[in-house]
Amino acid sequence: MRKVEIVMIVVVAIAIAVIFSYTANASTYGNFSEAFTNSGKTFTVVGELNKEIPVQSPQANLVIFNMVDKEGKECQVYLNQTVPEHFDRSDNVVITGKADAHKNAFMATDVQLKCPSKYNDEL
Repeated sequence: MRKVEIVMIVVVAIAIAVIFSYTANASTYGNFSEAFTNSGKTFTVVGELNKEIPVQSPQANLVIFNMVDKEGKECQVYLNQTVPEHFDRSDNVVITGKADAHKNAFMATDVQLKCPSKYNDEL
């Protein structure tokens, strides 16, 4: 084999390894039941903020709130960020993280808010 062929094989092998490493860390969309069944895996859960229970922020980079997923299961969520702007006005909340069976809570590392549009007509 020529040196060029060996280099090309090595480059392809490295590219395949990089692709596998990214897919291994990818999160899966699911609900709280699936997240607690596979507590070591990262999940993305879509749901609504339970506005009857107040949002707590006991320290600078910690937000604790309750969320109801699309299946109707409610769970307490710990988010390691500051309180997002207009958090209480959001329609849908999308969180990414892992379930912690010991605390019976979801430990979120990322949040995205789906807020109502300010351009909707007021009825």
